[in-house]
Amino acid sequence: MTPSLLVRGGRVIDPASGFDAATDILVRDGRIAAIAPDLAAEERADVRVVEAAGALVVPGLVDLHTHAYWGGTQLGVNADKIGPRTGVTT
Repeated sequence: MTPSLLVRGGRVIDPASGFDAATDILVRDGRIAAIAPDLAAEERADVRVVEAAGALVVPGLVDLHTHAYWGGTQLGVNADKIGPRTGVTT
């Protein structure tokens, strides 16, 4: 079982539904279990809390124009290694 996660107070943007507001998101077993303005009652010892006030929370980001140059130059980066760390995929 995956630990639960509470992302609190972030600006949630979901273009597919048009949702754009500061709210909380509770994730249980790798799936969104609740989205509501105040999920503080969900806090328990087994819930990891991320304070996201002032941050954006989005479903996912795709970099449509990247120059990774993996193996091409000394400045190149491995997109498969750096992408997951930054939350952006190519």
